[in-house]
Amino acid sequence: MSGQQTHRFERIFAIVLALLAVLLPDSIALSATKKPEMDSRQPMSWPNFGPYPPMVHPVRIGIGTRAPVARIAVWAPGWVFVDNRPLMALKPQVIYQITPGRITELATGRAVSLPLDKRTQIAARDMTGTYAVWANNRWWRGSLELILTRGVTTINLLDLEDYLQGVVPSEMPASWQLEALKAQAVAARSYAVAHLGSGHSKWYNSEGFDLVPDVRDQAYKGLAAEANSTRIAVYQTQGIILKDAGRIKPGFYRATVGDYYENLNIRTKAVPKATLEKLTGVSGIVGVTVKRWDANLNAHTIQVMGSKRGAKEVYGIALAKMLGLSTAGILDVKEEGNNWVFTCRGPGNGARGLSQHGANTLAKNGWRYEQILQHYYQDADGQLRLEFIDRSSYAAAAAAAAARYRYLSPRGRAPQAEPASDEEEPSDKDKEKKDEE
Repeated sequence: MSGQQTHRFERIFAIVLALLAVLLPDSIALSATKKPEMDSRQPMSWPNFGPYPPMVHPVRIGIGTRAPVARIAVWAPGWVFVDNRPLMALKPQVIYQITPGRITELATGRAVSLPLDKRTQIAARDMTGTYAVWANNRWWRGSLELILTRGVTTINLLDLEDYLQGVVPSEMPASWQLEALKAQAVAARSYAVAHLGSGHSKWYNSEGFDLVPDVRDQAYKGLAAEANSTRIAVYQTQGIILKDAGRIKPGFYRATVGDYYENLNIRTKAVPKATLEKLTGVSGIVGVTVKRWDANLNAHTIQVMGSKRGAKEVYGIALAKMLGLSTAGILDVKEEGNNWVFTCRGPGNGARGLSQHGANTLAKNGWRYEQILQHYYQDADGQLRLEFIDRSSYAAAAAAAAARYRYLSPRGRAPQAEPASDEEEPSDKDKEKKDEE
């Protein structure tokens, strides 16, 4: 064969290969990635999503522990992953049974082996980008992790803010006042952040998850519990937690705390007029008024009105200490006979924390969620602050706030919380949360 003929043959051969590569790519090019092993009846396809939803602060909730069997389902086409690699496609609304080392499609009996020494992930994402799965008889946001070494431990893995969308309405009626719901959101977020990971969680080292979905930590009833008002409460407090002297303060809370005054974290004390006149140096006192509160809601400046010398301003925090008040958070002062009765914020409820009924009552009276939280959680050192978890939380909150102003509902208004009602009760958290670490 002449050189010219050889060159022509090579050109024709190259053109044929190029055409085959376009028409039959799997026959010509070898994939650099190993394909998952699948049943011959399962179509060869690849997921367009990973095993984990987008997360800033991942939270692992143990929804089933060391069970002999677990059943799962997905509401959009899903996948089983092992080591972040797809192993088996899942059909929507079909029940799959998981036992240590195996997943079985109940309708057909089709089964695939699962490794015992690695975590298995179950994930499904719908057209809106929402991850959701069914397990332990509930639908949950996020994805699932399975630990198969001692029975089947089922873990719901999702972002902290998505978790709170299921916690807040599970702990407090969604029809309650929005400011009370926002206070609940911050308290629940603080509790969760304070109990994440090794060294903080009661469960992490022994079971592999951070929290459980009941009163041992916080009630969490999944997607079905979510409501518009509680989504707003979580959204408008995004990333905010309680910190005391720079340390995260666990947001303990109960349905009610003590009697009426304790429930509102309020204390009263009657001070004889003669005592107040002696301490302030003002005779013939006819009025006592808080002129200014500081950032911690303590009475910074108090005006004492005398019948002869006029008004005198005194430092409220020092006066509160001299009078033996529980805090300097003086709310009201009124004259009763020969006494001046001071109504002030209590010393905080300690491990009892927020009163949910009390928070709703204060919200009805116009209190903002920041005031409610300061009221219940502020200690005598006055160092409680509402702060973002970290810089990523601040950035996410800033982006959410920007989106909030851009967003309009179909009728041209931002979404509104549902009207408040007093007919519902909070969760069964009538007993105090105890930190058993």
